[in-house]
Amino acid sequence: MKNYTEKEIKNLFKNLCCSKCRNDFNSESITVKEREGDILICNLKCNVCGMDFGNVVFNFNRKSDKHYPMGIIDGPPPITSDDVINAHEFIKKMK
Repeated sequence: MKNYTEKEIKNLFKNLCCSKCRNDFNSESITVKEREGDILICNLKCNVCGMDFGNVVFNFNRKSDKHYPMGIIDGPPPITSDDVINAHEFIKKMK
């Protein structure tokens, strides 16, 4: 990721690593695909094992002195069999 120092990248990814091989990400792991002001759409790929994590979106303010490390955001819990049955009943009622 050009125009960003290795130190900035290391700080951003301090809490994250490749989920496949556990190696750290570096500036070569990120390819900027699109830029709109401070918003960057980038591709994230592990340089060691080649695992492609797809696109990530950064809101990277170059005027700021401090950038906090990224963290993992947990999604909703997995659906249960009861959720599937409830959805099925709901859809049947709509017919």
